[in-house]
Amino acid sequence: MDPLTIVAAYVQIVGLLADFTSSRGQRDTVELKEFTEWLSTHGHNEIVKLIDRNQATSVSIKAALSEGTEAILARLGDLERQLAIASIGQGAFGKMALAIVPTANLSEQQIAILLAYEERTAGTALLHHGDEGQGLLFMDGNSQVGYGPEDPRFFEIDLADLVQQGFLKASFNGAGKKLFLLTRHGHELAKRLDERARAV
Repeated sequence: MDPLTIVAAYVQIVGLLADFTSSRGQRDTVELKEFTEWLSTHGHNEIVKLIDRNQATSVSIKAALSEGTEAILARLGDLERQLAIASIGQGAFGKMALAIVPTANLSEQQIAILLAYEERTAGTALLHHGDEGQGLLFMDGNSQVGYGPEDPRFFEIDLADLVQQGFLKASFNGAGKKLFLLTRHGHELAKRLDERARAV
């Protein structure tokens, strides 16, 4: 099979699996027959033929479906992020990946920082230096609880990157201490991340 045909078939099957699984809600398992019937109903007869002809494909899809819809959607989310990360630096494909999956070039700690703002409905945080190292102290929102980085070595770099990408804005308070304000762009991304985390 031509390499481009292989890629197209894989991408199409993964996309259809995502659509099918999303339409089934939270279920422990889904049968392969149910998936192929759904494909036929929606006019994807070529994919059904491919699954019927290729035993390895049908076995792998059956194994994926046996994990349950919740697990499949979680894995598809991870796959989406990994594919976007792999596309970074690939010209127009990289730009498209970042437009569709804006978290693709964010570290886990950067995502955790944005989620901390969202969970506390906070807009402003003070860069705090304490006995246990640096962290963020939220100045507003529903909690004055701070955020302590899991990887302190890259904490300031992660904050600087979030500022550069427009998710946070750096400022100073009257005492000259550094503040980080959540931008609207950062809030929108954090809200999506929070909704996705709650759905899994």
